[in-house]
Amino acid sequence: MNPGRRGEKEHRAIMRVEESIEINRPLHEVFTYVSDVGNFPEWTAHTLEVRKDTPGPPQQSDRFTLAIKSVGRRFETPYERTSYEPNRRYTDRAVGGPIPNQQWDYTFREVPGGTRLTRAVEAEPGSLLKLLEPLQKRAVKGQLRKDLQTLKELLEAR
Repeated sequence: MNPGRRGEKEHRAIMRVEESIEINRPLHEVFTYVSDVGNFPEWTAHTLEVRKDTPGPPQQSDRFTLAIKSVGRRFETPYERTSYEPNRRYTDRAVGGPIPNQQWDYTFREVPGGTRLTRAVEAEPGSLLKLLEPLQKRAVKGQLRKDLQTLKELLEAR
């Protein structure tokens, strides 16, 4: 056994970023809008398009591909919805793409006057990205905050 590689899997660096926002709209309305991946281009800045591979309303085991633009390039990542609890939470996990080890968790909670949405991402950056993790984490946190603010403005204007 190579002592330098012992326990390598146990020490993988996982980056986690989480942001929350309160939206002055009913829980059902916020959940229905956010859980429909077809709406992502309207409120997530880097999303160019979404191709849903499974028909029908959002549900567990849905598959879709998200095309984003980042650092001037187009990237496509296939996802699977690994959990789905209506009006409570859902999780989308990447099943390929440039950063295949990423998971997006969405949690919804009723609060006075509306809904509290928490959006979190966990990812295992590749070897090069590990060097840039502190900068990348700040950038992701800022983008999450901006996307949630866009969502809030969009839904509250309805």
